[in-house]
Amino acid sequence: MINMKCPICGKDLDLQNKQIGTSENGDPIFNEYAICHSCKKQWNLDKQRAKKIAAKKAAEEKAKAEAEARAAEEKAKAEAVARAAEEKAKAEAAARAAEEKAKAEAAARAAEEKAKADAAARAAEEKRAARREAKARARKEAIARLAADKGISEEEAERILKERARARKAAAQKAATDATATDNSEEQKYGNIPAEEIRDKREKAVRKGYEDMLATDPDSKAAKKKKKEEAETAKAKEDVKSRKMDDYDDEKSSDDEDDDEYEYVDEYPRFRPGRIILGIISLLAFGFCIYKGFVTGLSTSGADVTSAPGMNYVIVALCMLVTALLYFIMNNRDTLFAFLIPMIIYIGSAVFAFLKHGDEFELLILAGVSGVLAVISLILAIASRGGDDYDDEDDYDDPFEEEHDN
Repeated sequence: MINMKCPICGKDLDLQNKQIGTSENGDPIFNEYAICHSCKKQWNLDKQRAKKIAAKKAAEEKAKAEAEARAAEEKAKAEAVARAAEEKAKAEAAARAAEEKAKAEAAARAAEEKAKADAAARAAEEKRAARREAKARARKEAIARLAADKGISEEEAERILKERARARKAAAQKAATDATATDNSEEQKYGNIPAEEIRDKREKAVRKGYEDMLATDPDSKAAKKKKKEEAETAKAKEDVKSRKMDDYDDEKSSDDEDDDEYEYVDEYPRFRPGRIILGIISLLAFGFCIYKGFVTGLSTSGADVTSAPGMNYVIVALCMLVTALLYFIMNNRDTLFAFLIPMIIYIGSAVFAFLKHGDEFELLILAGVSGVLAVISLILAIASRGGDDYDDEDDYDDPFEEEHDN
């Protein structure tokens, strides 16, 4: 038996079996302990062995899982390689099939073209043979007619026809030679010099064609000169137009200064009926809140005045009165604040009525009405600003319209 040493003091350990519990049948369960009487320490050897066995088993399972994962990965790689090879083989087979098909089509087209060429050659040869046969028949008929007319043999008639053909050929060659010599002598004598007017016209046409050709090149001097001339012409036209515009503006400004004393601009604010309706609704809400406030009661026993139910109605009534006065006072002003300030007061009264409604259902209804009026005010504020960028577009007058009318 191997003596175990204490890891703390180095003395021998005493090995003992101790009961740690009982099984389901009631049998005792013992574990081996290593006890150090010097350090008063003990270690459960069976538990440590079980931990080592569990750790070893976990390591083995982990290694097994890693091995299975590597095997699965290698299998997936092999399958991917096999699929790639199969797809490559399919692609190569398709390419070969397409190439063979193209070759077959090219061979068929070449055979068809060759057949057409052979047919055209045969037709041409047949045509030439027919023409030769026709010429031979015509020559034989001419020889036979000449022999019959003059009462000579066919050989003599053929010789006479050959001599006539040689004579016609020689006469044609001589005529061509004489015409060439005549043309050369006229060129040497007159030099083909046209009249001066024709020469000027031809020279102008050639120069114009050359300038048009250079104008197509953006880097040429002619093109730059032409662009410069066009720019100067356009600038001159713009100067003339700007001078006319300045003169017209001066005349119009002087006329406007004379008419400023008699000009009246009527700026009618937008949504004026809507403001009046909202003011009337606010006044009605003010009257209702004042009535409810006095009916409910304004007195309270505590120091907080707002704790009285009637004071809540009075505060909401004041908010409604302020909004009504704002709508009536700012009814003729075309400004965004004519809607935004009442909207803010509506929102404040709605929040206050919602927080203070308690058991009063009427306050909750007033909170909802105030919220709706705030939303309506916001919509009117947004709509009142829409389209302002285009209000002055109709006031534009064409400076040359009166000149054309006159």
